[in-house]
Amino acid sequence: MMRQGLLASGERISILLGLALTMLMAAPGYYIVRDNERLMLVAGGVAALVVVSALLWQRAASSVRKGTLTALKRLLLWLIAGVAATAIWQLVAGPSAYWYQWLPKGMTIGLLLHALYGWWRPAEQ
Repeated sequence: MMRQGLLASGERISILLGLALTMLMAAPGYYIVRDNERLMLVAGGVAALVVVSALLWQRAASSVRKGTLTALKRLLLWLIAGVAATAIWQLVAGPSAYWYQWLPKGMTIGLLLHALYGWWRPAEQ
């Protein structure tokens, strides 16, 4: 198996974009409770992650770009699974929290599942 280097990895790009999306889903909660400092930190972090992801995408080979699109589709499925599991947990657990409190938690679970799946998945030959 040939190593492609640190910069060229579809999994890394998808995890960076997933982290940006997860951070973005936390922003409404900070806006609702008027926590402007954290809202600005989230906005800066999301902007930095998107810029780094775009630079990695630009430097990636075409085979890595195909792998990135596959990884992004897989990320979307894991994010949906994490949000669904968290929503079901909120329904079962009793006193329900507001959507802006449990949505970032569900996105985080989905992102962690995506990263763990990419780590445990056998390497492509």
